[in-house]
Amino acid sequence: MNTIFKGSLRGYVCEDCREFISNVDVLLYLPYKETRLPDSPANAKDAFHVVTKEEAEQRKGLLIDKKTTDINGDFEFEINERYLNSDFDIDFVCGSVPPKHPKPKREELVQFHITTLAMKSELEKQAQDQNSRWNYTIAHKWWCYIRGHFFDAWVICGHLMNCKTNKPIANATVTAMDADFLTDDTLGAATTDANGHFRIDYSAADFKKTFLSPWINVETDPNFLSFESGPDVYFKAELAGTKLIDETKADARKNVGYCLCVNLCSEIAVTRPEETFPSAWSGIGNAFSSSYGTGIHDFDVNGFAGSGKNVLFSTIRLTGQAALKSASGYPIEYRFRVSHTTDLNTAASLPEANFTKTVGVTPGLFVKSTVSKLSRIVPAPLLNEIFVESDQSDFDPEGWFDVNHAIERTLISVGLTPADLALYNVIEEDTLISLDTTTLTTEPNVPNIFNAGQIVPDANKIDMEKIAIRFEIREVINKASNDFGVIGGDGKTLNSIVINNNPIYKKLAIKELEDSTLCSPITGIIHLKYTLYHPYLSTCSLTIKKNSDTDETYINDGVIDNPVLVDQRTNASSEINNPPTMARCTYIVRLYSSTRKHNGDYGDSDGSWPEEQLFFYNG
Repeated sequence: MNTIFKGSLRGYVCEDCREFISNVDVLLYLPYKETRLPDSPANAKDAFHVVTKEEAEQRKGLLIDKKTTDINGDFEFEINERYLNSDFDIDFVCGSVPPKHPKPKREELVQFHITTLAMKSELEKQAQDQNSRWNYTIAHKWWCYIRGHFFDAWVICGHLMNCKTNKPIANATVTAMDADFLTDDTLGAATTDANGHFRIDYSAADFKKTFLSPWINVETDPNFLSFESGPDVYFKAELAGTKLIDETKADARKNVGYCLCVNLCSEIAVTRPEETFPSAWSGIGNAFSSSYGTGIHDFDVNGFAGSGKNVLFSTIRLTGQAALKSASGYPIEYRFRVSHTTDLNTAASLPEANFTKTVGVTPGLFVKSTVSKLSRIVPAPLLNEIFVESDQSDFDPEGWFDVNHAIERTLISVGLTPADLALYNVIEEDTLISLDTTTLTTEPNVPNIFNAGQIVPDANKIDMEKIAIRFEIREVINKASNDFGVIGGDGKTLNSIVINNNPIYKKLAIKELEDSTLCSPITGIIHLKYTLYHPYLSTCSLTIKKNSDTDETYINDGVIDNPVLVDQRTNASSEINNPPTMARCTYIVRLYSSTRKHNGDYGDSDGSWPEEQLFFYNG
């Protein structure tokens, strides 16, 4: 009478990422103790290893049966009763690996010895429990080697979580990139499941692409002098258009192996409406924190932002996160207030009474922006993503902003009801409120009365302006009876922020054209005259380009390229061809400049349009 032996074969890609090994042949042998190869280790019958051709030939007569695993990696053997007390050697022949690699790189199939099994005890377990099955999971180092070496099957398994709460982020798209010296390759993308888990399968062809692909493929490692064969992997992730992970090649994991196991975390909160988390004002845009410190994103003691000593201009996004409800279950409101009285950022927070202007109350301060986003948990034909934009109606008379009102107002505007919020995850868009700093600027621009080459006198220069910002947050227990609770994060203050909304004062002229007419051909030594002024002047440069050339040539006169951070660059007689000589042609001179103005997301574009001067040189 025969007895059924049930088994299952799986492989570890990562510790929490296993896969069924389907469509492979499992081989059942009598043990080969007496026929072990002379150079085999003593425990060869138990150790997982590649079966050589010699070993396979030697054991050929010991083969009892062969079965093919199903889609779940399961197989079954009928064991003849005369073998019930025997040990068995179990091998498998790998003809494919999941999920889409049907052929090995080599022509011959590869055989592996799994283990030696005491069949009697295993059959006794299965006799007692009909659902019992012998399970074998191939270790990570072996299974990844088999997948990659023999099948060119590379895989990334990972999780995407929230950095603060460690809760999984579902339905996000994670993209894996390979950092290359020439162009970065996309290895693949996947959507996270309810546990934040994702898996990306790829092959070497995906990271060996060149501009000559598919004819010529090679891994062009950005560190090409230390060339390795594996990709340098970094990640992007987004949900409903919101960037959750935005790594660059500087963050790349160098020369990864066949299997990469990663845990990614995002600062962006993706939560259910009823969930709570700590609320805080943490930054200004993407570039700066909202705190004093020595980090590259922090404000310094005097109110300059980041390592570049930037000043804030235009509309700034006051960023952070605020839950819809407090830990006690009450709705949350917050507001931002501004003071023109400032202090060093190392001093104690300024008194509340100094903050006399409030966003949403003081005219001109509030700017509409996306403050939240709703992402449908189960996708539907319409309204899978809903952007929640702040509106003046979301503020009360004291400037308290009600994000719950903003969400309910938005749901109604698209034809839904507040009850439909249960169908969505809430993505905190990072923006709490947007503030227009131009309303707070009082310094006049430099009057347009100075010619190129003239110095802007101190009387017409722009003085420094500073503000302080205070963040307040509360839980609304009963608004009708003025019953409010204070929660963590309330009163966060930045004592000193330098702001500026004045343009660069810039003038450019050619002396020889001023001495004649702007249309006259000129000869001899050419003298440039220029004036650049801004209290936070940054980079400056002069270039010249011949009409027949495509590239500009830099002019360094010892003034324009001064590396010192001064507020003015002025020259009334900058020679541009003594040497070099100039040919008979039309030329264009450009005066470039920039400031340290920044709004937390991008720098001032004032310097993007240079001052220009055309002239014809007659040789």
